[in-house]
Amino acid sequence: MPYMPTHLQPAKDHIGPQKAAPGRRGRRKGVSIKPGTVKQARLEAGLSLGQVARDDISRTAIYFVETGKAKPSMETLTLIAQRTGRPIEFFLEPAPPAERPVSTAEVERLVAVGDNAGAVLAGEAILPRVKSPETEAHLNFLLSTAHLRLAHPVVGRRLAVEARAYFERRGDLAMVAECLGNEASAAYLVDDPAAVSIVEGALSTVRTMQPVPRQLEYRLLAILGHAHLAKQDYARAIAAYHDAVEAADVVQDLYKTSLLYAGMSSAYSELGQFAQAGHYARRALTIHETLNDRLSLARSENSLGLLLLHGGDAGAALPHLERSLLLFDEVGVETGKAHVLLSLAELALARHDLSKATNFAEAGLALAEKLGERATAGEAHIWLANIAQASGDEAAVDAEFSMAIEALEEQGGAWLARCHALYADVLESRGDLAGANAHLRRALRQARPAAVAEPAARTATA
Repeated sequence: MPYMPTHLQPAKDHIGPQKAAPGRRGRRKGVSIKPGTVKQARLEAGLSLGQVARDDISRTAIYFVETGKAKPSMETLTLIAQRTGRPIEFFLEPAPPAERPVSTAEVERLVAVGDNAGAVLAGEAILPRVKSPETEAHLNFLLSTAHLRLAHPVVGRRLAVEARAYFERRGDLAMVAECLGNEASAAYLVDDPAAVSIVEGALSTVRTMQPVPRQLEYRLLAILGHAHLAKQDYARAIAAYHDAVEAADVVQDLYKTSLLYAGMSSAYSELGQFAQAGHYARRALTIHETLNDRLSLARSENSLGLLLLHGGDAGAALPHLERSLLLFDEVGVETGKAHVLLSLAELALARHDLSKATNFAEAGLALAEKLGERATAGEAHIWLANIAQASGDEAAVDAEFSMAIEALEEQGGAWLARCHALYADVLESRGDLAGANAHLRRALRQARPAAVAEPAARTATA
């Protein structure tokens, strides 16, 4: 399954010197922290070194930070703070008395230039000193945006909800819509099917305004496209993306344009329109390379690899998928990495390497379950069922499809319809026509509501 594009920015998790990414010069400076605070926070949280480190930081690195032998990067310190339940400022050395306190304008500047870890650090440092409810709401919105770009959807959604509550009381419709856009982005990142209804509500709000703010409408239409893509509703995704292009005459942001192209590529690929898909995939990759946007580049590499695989060129697909996985490891982000593992499972299955396919699919399933990505977990079970089918293990096929259906029940719609249809094909191939018909009827029941709703939905987004 292709990974959907997002508006996230890359975040590197490293301590001490590492090889610089292409296009960058020099090394990142570590953050000065108060001695003993990392170990104190870890012990008080009842965590081991491994539990703090997990898969994206080495235990040795955490030990070096605790003993003062190394300084953490801002991204690593943010992860330590999240995992120990402590605010960032608990670990930081106090600023010199003469130092000018950072302002909300500085946080906005950091978000604008893509220094999202720095924005989180600065915003959380000044949030306790904010007295004005309006300033607090704006700061929460900025922090929400930064956390989403760092692939922290749970925190990003919570902050957006808190900000929206204030703007609703003030009747600030534009900021209400901005917050809803962030909430929808967070929702589709964790496979929450409510993402579409959230962003459609935001668009309805924006379109009551006179004049309609075109840049905000563009942003929301792009998010709507991503949300439809996450639900495998490819025709609606393309429609939303094309509407976004029409609204984009005022948008000069290359980064946003690249994500739009990546989404259009994925949707066209799923509809089998490979020429269109390849056109947009390469345009997205070119911009990501230009901007040195490692996380978006990782996702676009995955999409291009799948496009080549579905076009019948597994050999050309492999280096793109391998590069995608390396880039996810490089930036230290887990959200979305399971999709790349499942892409590699699909490629291995196409090459009849069942052992490697199983390893990739099981790794993708474990990561999706760890992050609560239910739709992705369901997709992993489908691939494990396909692998079992290729090895002739009917019992395993039935078990995996059963678990896939259970995981996808809350998603409904195209996700569940596709799963039932695939299982129906398998049962028919066995000669179990009654079972095949039962699952085919369930697939049609899931698909029918979407077909009935099509005219109203297109009117709402036109």
